[in-house]
Amino acid sequence: MLPICYDPYSGTLGRFQRAEIFQLVADAGYEGINIPVNNAFLGEMSSNEIVDAVKLADKHNLVAPTIGFGNHILTTPSKRDEALRHFEIVLDVACRFNAEFIGVWVNPSEGVSRQDSLETLAANLSKMVPVCQENDLKIALEFQKGCPLDNYREGIDFITDTGLPVYLTCDTYHLFNDNADPHTAALAMEKCLGDVHVSGSDRGEPGGGSFDFETFAKGLSEIEFSGPLVVQYKMQDIDSIKRSCDFTSKFKEMILR
Repeated sequence: MLPICYDPYSGTLGRFQRAEIFQLVADAGYEGINIPVNNAFLGEMSSNEIVDAVKLADKHNLVAPTIGFGNHILTTPSKRDEALRHFEIVLDVACRFNAEFIGVWVNPSEGVSRQDSLETLAANLSKMVPVCQENDLKIALEFQKGCPLDNYREGIDFITDTGLPVYLTCDTYHLFNDNADPHTAALAMEKCLGDVHVSGSDRGEPGGGSFDFETFAKGLSEIEFSGPLVVQYKMQDIDSIKRSCDFTSKFKEMILR
């Protein structure tokens, strides 16, 4: 319940080798790690690279409940075939890690309208979801200001309108930028919240900035949220990796009250 995971995001990915990242995450006290399926983390994304990552997770006793769809093209009409080929790799990674969620950032595509972007996303998801269901996997869509799913309300509407059995990733940074009430947002996402990204309101380490974590925790508690808490921020100070874990542990305690 509520596994605390680290996402090798900006400041981590590209700065450290894969084995170093696993070591840093384990030493800081995390229970798990997000696996981004991209070249920066999995090299050529070959079977050997994936096996190496699985072995590192086993070595450090880290779970990987979330797998990142690293090729951000699911909204791009001209790249549907490429997107589904990448999905095959992501699916393989997710199955090897016994993951629960495949996380999708709903990216803006240059020169593509919001309507066409969402229609393309829905078409791709309609092919991905049945395969995910066969493998006990769920897809979580991340909303963000300026993207085809600008906020949690649009995310809920997309799920309702398409009827697709997908979920939402709620990032505290994006929630803050939407000026949304954290408690209201949590309650609204009750039936479709998959995982939570934990970040400072300035994309710094969690706990920094102005986001109201206590109010958000109250809402998450009321909806009995039990999904992964994924720490995602621009890491500059290595010591912040442990501080972020410690802060998120306190956030988890607030949720479980």
